Amino acid sequence: MRTFSFLVLSLALSGCVAKKKVDEISLSFQDAINIQAHTMRVQQDSILSLALALERARGSNDALLITQDKLQDRLALQEDELDDLKGNLSSTSSRLRTELAEMRAEKSAAEAAFDTLLLQQDKIIAGFQYSIEDAVNVIAEALDTVYTGGGYDLTISAGDLVFSVREEVLFRSRTNDRLTDEAEFILRAVLDALQKDPLLKLLIIGHTDNQPNPRRGTNNWDYAALRATVLARELAETYYLSPNRVIAASHGEFAPIQSNATVEGRAANRRIDFVFRNNTGNLLRALEKLKEK
Repeated sequence: MRTFSFLVLSLALSGCVAKKKVDEISLSFQDAINIQAHTMRVQQDSILSLALALERARGSNDALLITQDKLQDRLALQEDELDDLKGNLSSTSSRLRTELAEMRAEKSAAEAAFDTLLLQQDKIIAGFQYSIEDAVNVIAEALDTVYTGGGYDLTISAGDLVFSVREEVLFRSRTNDRLTDEAEFILRAVLDALQKDPLLKLLIIGHTDNQPNPRRGTNNWDYAALRATVLARELAETYYLSPNRVIAASHGEFAPIQSNATVEGRAANRRIDFVFRNNTGNLLRALEKLKEK
């Protein structure tokens, strides 16, 4: 009986202990389950976040792909445009090279034509000047054999030949219409130069000093003009020079070549200038024709 009571008591105690243990274990498991549930929820949230992030990434990737496609299309278009530009550039470069070659050829032709024009112009001017220089030689040679008295000068100035002769070589003392014997040699030399070149014109200019002249009632300007006129008439009437090739003029006392303060200076100023001039009209016409070419 005692033993049975002990067993009953032992079983009752064992039952109490087991239930408590079970409760503790149950609570422990429940906590573990709650922790696992929380962990699962956290993981699910993470998974959801990752899923959303993945979707966004996929959206961004799609946008990038679209942008890439657009960029590739634009790049292809630009490559086509670049090819067109290269083609145009090549065509333009070729055209410019052709035009440059043509311009160089035209420039060379123009330079050659210009050089030819200059040579022709120089030739015309040289011919124009030669007639004046040749007149010097003709006069000098004509006087060299027949007259050695001096009293004259030959000067080329500004394209003109000035054959300056002192009054005593041409006119008798204190006269304006009586020629000396030596005047024939002077006038013959003048005529030879004019006959050598039919284009030459003659201007006869009378000069005086600043002293009163021998002809009463006549000023120096008129006196010098009378002398020039006498010589022009003599060439026309005696030597048959065409009157349209000679002009008589006067500077009187107003173009001295030396000072009138000395006897020698006044003697040098009393002179006749035979001025030979080429026909400038012919020169201008020749240059004009050359320009037209």
